[in-house]
Amino acid sequence: MVSAWRQRCPNSGFVQSSTAASDARYRLFVKHNRAFAALSRHLRQHPELFRPWKGTMYRVTTLKYRDPAEILLGEGSYLNGGRWNAIGSFRAVYGSTDDVVALAESKANALYANLPYPFRDPRLVVAAEVSLSRVIDLTAPETLKALALTEEELAREDWRKVQEQGAESFTQALGRAAFIAKAEGLLARSARVKGGINIVYFPQNKARGSDVRLWQPRQLAPDES
Repeated sequence: MVSAWRQRCPNSGFVQSSTAASDARYRLFVKHNRAFAALSRHLRQHPELFRPWKGTMYRVTTLKYRDPAEILLGEGSYLNGGRWNAIGSFRAVYGSTDDVVALAESKANALYANLPYPFRDPRLVVAAEVSLSRVIDLTAPETLKALALTEEELAREDWRKVQEQGAESFTQALGRAAFIAKAEGLLARSARVKGGINIVYFPQNKARGSDVRLWQPRQLAPDES
């Protein structure tokens, strides 16, 4: 996967990362976004933006990746990148606060990847009970004001196209700034469902006392009989 991405992006810039990702064989770096420094500075200046959050996170997964030990690892986004984390940077688990929103996000990802929809392979909607102590709520106007951002800026860029060109998108730079500032996750508006909210969980930053737990994990475990 890494070599294929490099073939698509032969002129990409590779920079040493300061994140905690440690799998050397997949360690691939894109050219860092210049907005990162300012975003990091805003986060340092506003510690009040890191707040507790409790709720339910919904994710859509395939039967192949239904193992409870893997659902909350964020390995897929680490290897492929996501809206808030560049490929090979750090792990992020993507979910939504509503199951309908989670399904809409899954459909959008499938259509972008030219996968058949309606889905030909079975999908599962899994739920996790989440209790985190340091979450940045990007749906809150006061958060955007403190970070000198607008909702339009967050929705403007196609992060996939930016990443394919070997660069870090603006939202990926914001996610990296939050990760390095020890945020445990982000809340962000869904681009697919009006009023929908997505949650992005950073498992490497989970603090003592925080908890992320799947509902009915035994029913998800692969049958080894």
